Amino acid sequence: MSTLQEIVVKRLAELDLSPIVAATRKGLPRDFIRDIVRGKKATITAEKLWMLAEALDLDAEALARNEAIPARRNEEENADDRDDQMALSVTRTNASFPPKYQSFPRDGYIPLRGQSVGGPNGRFVLNGAEVGRLFVPPMLEGVEGAYAVRVYGTSMEPRFKAGETVWINPNEPVRAGDDVIVQVLTDEENDRESYIKEFRSQSHKVTRLWQHNPDEGERNELEFDTKKVFSVHKIVFHATV
Repeated sequence: MSTLQEIVVKRLAELDLSPIVAATRKGLPRDFIRDIVRGKKATITAEKLWMLAEALDLDAEALARNEAIPARRNEEENADDRDDQMALSVTRTNASFPPKYQSFPRDGYIPLRGQSVGGPNGRFVLNGAEVGRLFVPPMLEGVEGAYAVRVYGTSMEPRFKAGETVWINPNEPVRAGDDVIVQVLTDEENDRESYIKEFRSQSHKVTRLWQHNPDEGERNELEFDTKKVFSVHKIVFHATV
């Protein structure tokens, strides 16, 4: 019987994923899977086991028995994967927000995330707190991890105005021209700053965003070190509520 470490190492190789990317794609702490690979973590809780199974596309019940069995998926999901591979999309797997992965009941609402505002280029900080619950647009029905935030600043006018609400699908592939929320790691430990911008491109070195109405002295195009880009989540709906 294989150990958890052996299963994880082999599965990462099969999926061609790094430990950090695999962890953040389903909301696990960035070092969680890396610690397993390095032998620092030999056992995990039941909750984390299910999250680990989802991150590695494995059957959770089998993983609990130290068996590596790919998760069974329906044809519609497989078709979506094929479409995603053909699309011009971000090369990095989108990370989930909030950092702790959780599902919300299908009761017609999704969470409005709290934020601290301040800084140039419409910069703000998502604090992860749920400050309200909003209706679910049709394109987000049943979408795990969907959330909403308020628009801060005027950098995206006339596309988005300050005070409007945007709804986000963290699982949707991102293409050039899409409106997105980008979270960027700062020099502070576990700290991230966020921006609502138009996605332009991403290479292994640079992620480029566009703002329609920059402040005086600022540029329309913004560039970030791709290594510091924590997540790129697609905005799928906006409204004044």
